[in-house]
Amino acid sequence: MKKRTFIAPVLCTLALCTGLLVAGQRSPKSLVKQQLEADLPQLTQAAQALLAGEPAQIPQGWTDAEVFGDVVCFDYGGWGFGSSTRYWGVTYVPGDYPVGFQGTALDGAVPSGDGWLWTEPRGDNRCYVQRLAPCWYYYDMKF
Repeated sequence: MKKRTFIAPVLCTLALCTGLLVAGQRSPKSLVKQQLEADLPQLTQAAQALLAGEPAQIPQGWTDAEVFGDVVCFDYGGWGFGSSTRYWGVTYVPGDYPVGFQGTALDGAVPSGDGWLWTEPRGDNRCYVQRLAPCWYYYDMKF
């Protein structure tokens, strides 16, 4: 009987801690938006330098920056393996129009929330894009 009395409080404590951890997690979009606001001048300078073919200093916290045509993607996070992968970050678009992951066209995207959602016609890939500031778009790509 003593064993059961001990196990119940332990299980309740574990459940409570797990619930608090899950509830305390912030969405990738909110993390990216906060970091973009903090780093906007440095990111804009880096994007313009990269588009001009020059080296650039990327602010701490951003994992990578890469030019795709006339846009620059700044990766902020990601997880997964193989066909269950997700990436998120921002794209700098000088022309200030929404683009998909790595600057791809959003052909067939539909309005979703405050942004656009592109879904692969015969697959499970999808990309959500939302304008966060002039010329800056959040992306969340799921493979």
